Amino acid sequence: MSATLLPESDLSRARDEVATCIRADGLGPGLHLLTLEAPEAAREALPGEFAQLQVVPGPLLRRPFSFSGVDPGRGTVSFYLRVYGEGTRRLAQLSPGSPVRLLGPLGRGFSLPQVKGSSLLVAGGVGAAPFPHLAGQLLARGERVRWLNGAASADQLFPLGLLPAGLAGSLQVTDDGSSGRQGLLTDALAELLDGVDRVYACGPNPMLQAVAEMASRLRPEALVEVSLEAPMGCGFGTCLGCSIPLLSQGTAVPGLCCRQGPVLAADQVDWEGLRRQPSHLE
Repeated sequence: MSATLLPESDLSRARDEVATCIRADGLGPGLHLLTLEAPEAAREALPGEFAQLQVVPGPLLRRPFSFSGVDPGRGTVSFYLRVYGEGTRRLAQLSPGSPVRLLGPLGRGFSLPQVKGSSLLVAGGVGAAPFPHLAGQLLARGERVRWLNGAASADQLFPLGLLPAGLAGSLQVTDDGSSGRQGLLTDALAELLDGVDRVYACGPNPMLQAVAEMASRLRPEALVEVSLEAPMGCGFGTCLGCSIPLLSQGTAVPGLCCRQGPVLAADQVDWEGLRRQPSHLE
């Protein structure tokens, strides 16, 4: 039997709206939380999905960002971002009232549990972006949620105060020991896997591979989902810039991060093929 392509995202839910900047808060060196008034996106966005953002007027392509916070009642959405280049610099410097073109929600997000259990959220650096929204949804379902966040230094960790209340526990790890435990995020992962039903991870792709391999070895019965990084020009499958190697029924198949992902089950990723792809910055 030949392998088939993995399911794609539902583009019928995406809207192209002109959002309005409410605030852009600095959270650390190069790190910002951008909050927008975007009622259509706020009604639709699910954990792990993303939007393509563009400052208007502007000549640059839109940039992809996971929905970090979603408040349908207020009609607002937020995005956690790091300044890499001109596009992200413009977004970080927006003033209240500035317009932003928002296309979304796009992509396939995290699976939400139908039965209460225990979830571990694993965030590397700016990979913390999708987790405030996911944590809120999990807690609302009665899930026991723990948080593991790793970064180079204390000023690169995601602020615990921006996560929803009710977490069962949190552990921070920094390379230099400036906050929490010193070492790599994966050094602390093993002790947190016991009893976990679901592992949700987002961060650099090499970190995601390490998390997937450790979870598969130490907690094989757990669901493991990862939110991958890939360069995206359009976000809906036209430019083909986010091509990634995937697995379907154990056979290699081509995929697009913006349509089959960015969230995938860890065993749907061809990790060795992904490792051979050139690295990039969003």
